[in-house]
Amino acid sequence: MSRYTASYADHRVITEDDKFKRFGHPGKYMGVTVIEDTTSIAFTGSNYGYGAVMVSGSYTGNITLSDGGVIDANCLDANTIYEFSVANVEGGVASDGIYVFKKQVM
Repeated sequence: MSRYTASYADHRVITEDDKFKRFGHPGKYMGVTVIEDTTSIAFTGSNYGYGAVMVSGSYTGNITLSDGGVIDANCLDANTIYEFSVANVEGGVASDGIYVFKKQVM
């Protein structure tokens, strides 16, 4: 059985970053990526976890879902958050952009 002795270094001040690591991120979403041009972004690999989109203004791009299917972003109501499992967003012509939200995982 090992013995643990706390030192002065163990009683450091908790920074804002440490609070998120220790207690988790509050709220439903913890990050956002904004696409305002013809960029195509894959939300797999290091971008995994994006699960909602919102179109701001008019946006003519395509949203590919993780289990298949493509949605024309221009067909979505502006400024409404849609809970989609996003695999890829292919950019198009935008007056504003499309917001892709990273979901909080519990």
